[in-house]
Amino acid sequence: MAAEAGSAAAGAAYEEERRKRVLENLKHLEDLGISKMSKSLLQAARLEKSPRARPQSRKKFKATEVRRSSRARSSVSYKDDFDELDSFLRRRRGSRNTEQGREYTGRIASYEQQQCAFRRAERLQNRLDPENPSFVKTMVRSHVSSCFWLGLPTSFCKLHLPPREFKMVLEDEEGGEFDAIYIGSRTGLSGGWRGFAMHHNLEGGDSLVFELVEPDRFKIYIIKAADEDVHESKPVDEKADADKKGTNAKDASDQNDSPNAEPLKGAKRRKLRGRR
Repeated sequence: MAAEAGSAAAGAAYEEERRKRVLENLKHLEDLGISKMSKSLLQAARLEKSPRARPQSRKKFKATEVRRSSRARSSVSYKDDFDELDSFLRRRRGSRNTEQGREYTGRIASYEQQQCAFRRAERLQNRLDPENPSFVKTMVRSHVSSCFWLGLPTSFCKLHLPPREFKMVLEDEEGGEFDAIYIGSRTGLSGGWRGFAMHHNLEGGDSLVFELVEPDRFKIYIIKAADEDVHESKPVDEKADADKKGTNAKDASDQNDSPNAEPLKGAKRRKLRGRR
């Protein structure tokens, strides 16, 4: 009990001593003027403190071409100096047929006219010399305009023409001759065929008969499809087809009646069975 009382008295004495020391320090600071100085600094700081300033908007500059020259800009036009170039470009923008030297005439033969021209070409081919190889070719637009490339039947070329490039002569019905280049690797006519097609005004649908009269010469017969009269040629074609059908039926009947005839197959056998 006595010890506690002694400790409490010692603590009170310490606190009293500390309080006296603090008061002495404050009085000393007032004598030096430090307290007044600190108060004035705090007031000055409050006065200088202001609301946050708004950022200034940046100036917008127009997008212009950077020029290194200090001279004044002047408008320059180069169009008047290239009239020839403009006309050349206009020609280039035209159709490829015009650039190649021939516009397609636009005449398009009907399917019936093409068939009539093809049948006439076949009949003409049958009247040719059988010793001379021949074939019938129907023209399409790429044959007679634009690229002017004429591909020939591959089987015909392999049998009757050499597999190399050589010069050929194209002869029309009137005896006119045109030089052309045959390309064996591609089995077709290239150089020179364009002149032949343009000279004879060939069009899509025309049927041509090619007769190999010499190893390096084609005799060409032209049947114009667009000039075909379907109504006039139809009876002749129907008669020819009827004769052909009658001949085929007669041959089939004779073959069936013969003792050594082979058995018929498919549609022919059913057709003859129906006749019996």
